[in-house]
Amino acid sequence: EVLVTGATGGVGTLAVAILSRLGYSVAAASGKPDAAERLQSFGVRRIVDRSVLRDNPQKALLPAVWHGVVDTVGGELLVSAIKSTHPHGPVTTCGNVASPQLSLTVYPFILRGVTLYGIDSAQTRMPLRRWIWERLATDWKPKGLVQIYREVGLDELEAEIQAMLAGKGAGRVVVRLG
Repeated sequence: EVLVTGATGGVGTLAVAILSRLGYSVAAASGKPDAAERLQSFGVRRIVDRSVLRDNPQKALLPAVWHGVVDTVGGELLVSAIKSTHPHGPVTTCGNVASPQLSLTVYPFILRGVTLYGIDSAQTRMPLRRWIWERLATDWKPKGLVQIYREVGLDELEAEIQAMLAGKGAGRVVVRLG
């Protein structure tokens, strides 16, 4: 089972859809109970309330649950995910909306061989970008792609920003300029 944190956000939703399409069993970490149906429509098999995933700071390791993790939020959720990843499991991180801080021991890395990969999309070289774009247009292309984003006009942008800041946003928002 692969855990995706921030599963209702744009990156998280896309990760869920791609992983599901590739046949992985996906668990979504979410604090939005009203998003369950939407997440399941993208292939999520299990929804885990993010409060359950809050770090247990006195423990260096937690029971191994996840075979892989796609983290989009950072902070306590990422720490907890690392501590509860199976031996030799990959953990990726690309966000820090919860926190840029990580407070954990080296034990998940040296006792379980967990690997933490940072996703740096801004510095990705063009050949790899092209390869990824080709995958996204073919075998990784999510079903229901149009459900992942919505367009808003400039006059609606302030309300969208406020919803995001309040933790009520979902998916990707594309600003229509014309």
